[in-house]
Amino acid sequence: MNRLFQMCALEPKIRQDLADALVRGKLVQAFRTARLVSQPRRTDVRSERIVSRRYRYVWLCNPKVASRSIKSALLSVTPDAEVFLSMSIGELCEIRPDVRRYHSFSFVRHPYTRAPSFYAQLFFSHETYPESQRRRWLRNSLFNRLPGLSEITSFDEYCRWLATPYGSDAFADNHYLSQHLHIRLEDGRLPTFVGRFENLDQDLERVLRDLGLPKPKLPVLNTMAGWRPAPAELQAARAAMSELLTEDSKALLRMRYAKDFEVGGYTP
Repeated sequence: MNRLFQMCALEPKIRQDLADALVRGKLVQAFRTARLVSQPRRTDVRSERIVSRRYRYVWLCNPKVASRSIKSALLSVTPDAEVFLSMSIGELCEIRPDVRRYHSFSFVRHPYTRAPSFYAQLFFSHETYPESQRRRWLRNSLFNRLPGLSEITSFDEYCRWLATPYGSDAFADNHYLSQHLHIRLEDGRLPTFVGRFENLDQDLERVLRDLGLPKPKLPVLNTMAGWRPAPAELQAARAAMSELLTEDSKALLRMRYAKDFEVGGYTP
């Protein structure tokens, strides 16, 4: 037990939570906290990568930024491109060192819409986001692994949780990990081009035009939720997410994702 307290000494809140859980006899909570801090700290920046040897490009997937739609569009115009699943850019460069010389690009999204989008897929009703095996697995894995989240967590509570050590990048799932960590290259630089979700059609067209590729059609997909919405359903979901934001939640997101605001050129 002393070893566990030493391991979380750099996180006073986690240390205090562990002590409180033990004193109050909340053994399940204590076990989850102990298991969390006993794992090696390693920010998980693995995600999908698409590499085209013919057109010499590498796309760095940034989850929750229309990644399924972008992937579908890229493979429609470069069907011979290679898809690498759940891989960091460093791991990719080890097996494909040539990608270091390729045109790299990725996309970012305003934290004010990315955070509500992930929250909605975790917590919204089945009518807004239909249930799926992937959705259940993600929700249960987060609830079981990270203290402070439950089925009744409100969006403001979720934003406050993001500002705690449990919601930090040290333990983050890639859906709420800071975006700038997802898209940085092996040496820490940003990609050759960083587009924005809010200008996705134009920015993706610009990238592909520079590569000598035609403009593809961007489908609206959300495969994690198993949902391909009609326009009215999509509009309803967006309206529901926009209602989540309060001044307090905005302030918390600005603090938690300050670097993403800077990289994306976003203003509050």
